[in-house]
Amino acid sequence: MMPKLGGRELVTRLLARDPHLDVLYMSGYTDEALGARGVLEAGAILLAKPFTPQQLVAKVRQVLDATLIDRRLRVP
Repeated sequence: MMPKLGGRELVTRLLARDPHLDVLYMSGYTDEALGARGVLEAGAILLAKPFTPQQLVAKVRQVLDATLIDRRLRVP
């Protein structure tokens, strides 16, 4: 847990400054647990702790691929 500010609130503040920011959440909780509590928005990408270097690389790739697809969809 982060002191004083949760991850979702941090992301909200950062996206207000840069709406094109790529986000990868990391947590010791599962995405099911976080989703059930309404902590993560739909479509958020989560890397559950503990994780291996290979899992980290795969999740970063997932975030970058999702961003690339989103940008291609916005191009006229």
